[in-house]
Amino acid sequence: MNSKVAYDQEYFDALYALNQGDPWHYEQRWYEQRKRQICLAVLPRLQFDSAIEIGCSNGIFSQELAQRTATLMCLDANETAIQLARQRLHAYPHVQVLQRIVPDHLPQQKFQLIVVSEILYYLDPAALQQVLAWLHTALEPGGCILSCHWRAPIAGFSLNGEEVHRQLKAQLKYKHNLSVQDSDFLVDLWLNSAQSVAEQEGLK
Repeated sequence: MNSKVAYDQEYFDALYALNQGDPWHYEQRWYEQRKRQICLAVLPRLQFDSAIEIGCSNGIFSQELAQRTATLMCLDANETAIQLARQRLHAYPHVQVLQRIVPDHLPQQKFQLIVVSEILYYLDPAALQQVLAWLHTALEPGGCILSCHWRAPIAGFSLNGEEVHRQLKAQLKYKHNLSVQDSDFLVDLWLNSAQSVAEQEGLK
């Protein structure tokens, strides 16, 4: 199925309209703040030359990623989310915010950091497979993929975080470096490198 059909525009339009542009309360909830801090802490580099965030929402996590990247591309399908992200990130000239439906308009270039957080369970299974295929072409040597998803089922969608991460682990050919299994969410990290952080810094 073409993801232009699978993407539920009305669902996300209603979420943003009913929640003043912050459907998941990214700014207010300690749960969300803590989760972002964990994601940032597990990244194997302090700075990345190039990064992409798939599903940037209103740009709150993007703003933190912007401080650790030389270039950052942020994608989201929702018009309200894109407007809010552009407002939030206008002071970062190295950040590009684009309205794109995933996986139909994924970029062709490679990135040192790929972030897929809280988005893949909104795709149908065929679209998830397209994203997995893209991930195998889009990561630079020495780069990493960070994925984070809510573990509980989401009403109206066939996938959930558990299934998404199971498929990522089963199909990604990169080195699986790290897992965080919180009661509420999963974080996994893959490296396109054989070196650990300590090895990168000459500690062993």
